[in-house]
Amino acid sequence: MFSNYLKIAFRVLWRNKIYVVLNIVGLGFAIACCILAYLNYNYRANFDQHHAHTEHIYRLNSVRMVDGSKQPWAVIPLPLAQAMQKELAGAERIARLSSAAVVVKIKENTFDEHIHYADKALFDFFTFPLKFGNLSGFDQPNQVIISETFADKYFPKQMPVGQSLTIIGSEGKPKVYTVAAVTQKIPANSSIQFDIITSFENGFVNGQLAPNDWANPNLITTFAELKSEQATRFVTANLNPYVALHNRNRTDWPIESFSLQPFSELAASSDIDMPGYVYGSQLTVNPRGVLVIVPAIMSLFILIITCFNFTNISIAFASGRLKEIGIRKVMGGFKSQLIRQFLTENIVLCLLASTLALLFVYLLLPAVIQLTDVDLSPNYGKDYGFWLFLVFIPVVSAIFSGLYPAVYISSFQPVLILKGKTALASSNRFTRFLLISQFSLSCFALVVGIVMSQNASFQKKADFGYSINEVAVVEINNPQEYRVFSQAVQQYPEIKSVAGCVQQIGDGTYTQTAKTENGQIQAQVARIGGEAYLNSMGIRLIQGRHFYDTGADADQSILVNQTFLQRLRLTDPLGQRVTLDSASYTIVGVVNDYKEYGLHDLIPPCVLRMAKPDEYKFMVVRSDKDRLSQVTRYLQEAWHKVVPNVPYRGYLQSDLIEKEIRMTQGFKSIAFFLAIVTLLLSASGLFAQISLNIDKRSKEIGIRKVLGASVLQIIGLVNREFIRILLISFVVGSALGYLFTSKFIFQVIYQYHPDAGPAPYIGTFLIVLFCCSVIIGTKVYQAAKANPIERLRAE
Repeated sequence: MFSNYLKIAFRVLWRNKIYVVLNIVGLGFAIACCILAYLNYNYRANFDQHHAHTEHIYRLNSVRMVDGSKQPWAVIPLPLAQAMQKELAGAERIARLSSAAVVVKIKENTFDEHIHYADKALFDFFTFPLKFGNLSGFDQPNQVIISETFADKYFPKQMPVGQSLTIIGSEGKPKVYTVAAVTQKIPANSSIQFDIITSFENGFVNGQLAPNDWANPNLITTFAELKSEQATRFVTANLNPYVALHNRNRTDWPIESFSLQPFSELAASSDIDMPGYVYGSQLTVNPRGVLVIVPAIMSLFILIITCFNFTNISIAFASGRLKEIGIRKVMGGFKSQLIRQFLTENIVLCLLASTLALLFVYLLLPAVIQLTDVDLSPNYGKDYGFWLFLVFIPVVSAIFSGLYPAVYISSFQPVLILKGKTALASSNRFTRFLLISQFSLSCFALVVGIVMSQNASFQKKADFGYSINEVAVVEINNPQEYRVFSQAVQQYPEIKSVAGCVQQIGDGTYTQTAKTENGQIQAQVARIGGEAYLNSMGIRLIQGRHFYDTGADADQSILVNQTFLQRLRLTDPLGQRVTLDSASYTIVGVVNDYKEYGLHDLIPPCVLRMAKPDEYKFMVVRSDKDRLSQVTRYLQEAWHKVVPNVPYRGYLQSDLIEKEIRMTQGFKSIAFFLAIVTLLLSASGLFAQISLNIDKRSKEIGIRKVLGASVLQIIGLVNREFIRILLISFVVGSALGYLFTSKFIFQVIYQYHPDAGPAPYIGTFLIVLFCCSVIIGTKVYQAAKANPIERLRAE
């Protein structure tokens, strides 16, 4: 019986090629989108799964009180790790991990890289299989282990083990290391990634504070191995007495307590957009929020639209099978058998679409990898979940989209069918609902896409309150570097000004409680290099004076922005006393508001303090916008000449909003992609409905033509119902688009945005109207122009 079902299914599908092509292509593309969303989810869900036996491994976190709430931080003070290592404090073993930017010199060539310092126990805790060499010399001061990727890059077609490389750290002193081993390629979805790793003891720089000195400012990642879960309380109880010792020596970074986090939870706590986020992690981030939710929702939308389309086309083309159904019932066929027959046809169709989906995945995967910067290529031999998903989605789609047509068509009475008294209506409430849903989603996506295009243009022209597109920033390691480098670059004619700071605006400012007689607020604080810094950043002094260069202002005076005055209701700010935590300062000037957080958040109250030149951590350089790339290249060249053994670490100030721009472009691309796909799928469903409508009204059209009806009158008659559907869909989709953009996008994500106006809705209406007219206009016009004699001669 099942074999008979399959034979009939293939025959029926072969006779309805248009139906088959529309459904297979649409459903194949929808399944491909679902597969890509599954691969994206699977990549992030399997983070760290390659590590075996980590059930007793925990990361030690610090708990801090920030703005009145407790925040977990993924680092602990270096001296605490030293104390744990000596006293064990209830832990079986610990493994410390830290990293630093270095210059790697191989022969005459130098490269910017990162080196990791770790205890040997790290390789016992986690799975890092070796390709060459062994770990016997890991604790030696001149041995390093490199990754397979690093070996292929710097020692191609050579045996890496035994090769030498020179590493120059931040102190500028070169040290020669020998490669002791090479690890196999570390999976990209791993929290712990490294290219060069060596003993933790090699990370101590001569002249720095000792690792057991509680004044040491270094914060590191630390893993501990415990006997059981119950031991966590014992360990944290033993560590909490160190809190007071740390806070006495590090008043700038106080801690409330320490906690242990299972390693299995690390990957789920590294996305700032998700609950349970742990701050300050030095490990690889596993973004699970927007990057997983958006593709999943988008693919679900496309699949739902496709299933709606599948149902509409199934009903439309079932009109030619009414006599077949009547004969089957007269010959003794049961309704359940007819339902199974129709579902078998749908399952065959969906499995064919699933095969086509693999081709779509192959074609789309490179673009997705480029967009996400993650290799989502499926492992066909090992990923059995991929094959289950590939079969599960088509079967569910076949049942979901084909059950209603199968039940509906098989319910007709055979006597009425054979007498010609039963016919499928051109549309009913259910099919109209499906069409309205399809086009509503298309209009919604189009509105969102157009609004996000407006927002992208707005971002490029937005006023940030300072010269964000004219500033380059270079990180400085010590006062001597700043003096030598600033003197060297000031001679370049394209550079307008040079200044220094300790915290750079938009990157590294810190929060302090500011108190006045009018109350207290949380303010963003930055220590800057006086008037030269404000001029270099393009920040205007609108009241009062700049800092004096004598140095007394560093401990006594501050500048504030306009928002600071508004929040504390200061009408005469000059000379007002402000307490920042425990220190008191005098307001000597007011600067204009600048968007510290970009366009995503409101301008915060800001306080600027005077910094001394020997404290500078950054150097800012201002140039014309169109010359900035040229200036950046010059800065890199000058740096390598002045400080050849220290890596250049610089960026453009505009890079700080690059993430915003990429996210906006991503929103726009996703919305337009969703709009185009749903619009095409909806149009194909509309095409099927109009085809059925024309076939059912062929005699009516012929009679109307004989009686003198014009082509335009017939086109209007046929399309009247569908025009109402499009208008309803436009209203529903536009309303949803307005609510989504105005109540979510422009209230939750972008605090500063353009006024959308009527353009998105007018554009959406014209696009939908034009596309539907082009796609289905030909069919209706041909029907209206057909010879009425041919239609009336039928039967």
